[in-house]
Amino acid sequence: MNLIMWILPLISAGIGWVTNYVAIKMLFHPRKPINLGLFTLHGVFPRRKDTLARRLGIIVEKDLFTPEMITEKLNTEDNKAKLKAAVMKRINEFVDEKAVQFGPMLQMFGGDAMIDQIRDGMEKSVDDMIPKLMEDLGDNITAISIQDIVYEKVIHFSDQKFEDLLMSVIKQELTFIEIMGAVLGFLIGLVQVGILYYLG
Repeated sequence: MNLIMWILPLISAGIGWVTNYVAIKMLFHPRKPINLGLFTLHGVFPRRKDTLARRLGIIVEKDLFTPEMITEKLNTEDNKAKLKAAVMKRINEFVDEKAVQFGPMLQMFGGDAMIDQIRDGMEKSVDDMIPKLMEDLGDNITAISIQDIVYEKVIHFSDQKFEDLLMSVIKQELTFIEIMGAVLGFLIGLVQVGILYYLG
């Protein structure tokens, strides 16, 4: 009886662990459907990849990475200043290039003073232009379907990459489920031993 008291819980623990291990593996495998006559064996995630990709796209677009969030992050004073600096850099390069090209003619109309006046006028125009550019950029971003982008990206993952992606997120939880299968199996084994001991 003492031997059974140890063996039965260990066997139950092993069964509990193996059962959960197999169930978890069947989430991802087999990757390709296998027709067994009465039913088809196919991993849950590979079989529902299209649905999962679509739902993931919806979640990302609605709650995690909306076009409005992108627009809000872009439309800051710091980014406006960076955009202005980049535009003015190109304008100044263009003005300097033309100043060299038309130097003698510009000297007739004021020379450096004329060039500085052009720069100031262009800078004021850029100041007026930046908010409109940001607004147009926001409109274009809002028109982008992040849901479709995520869906297309995920649906073209290989089954191995799709499994790796999911496992990187839920591996610890799945390992916990395996362990709990062994623990619960062991406890069930102890209950069985208790019943046998009581009946014996």
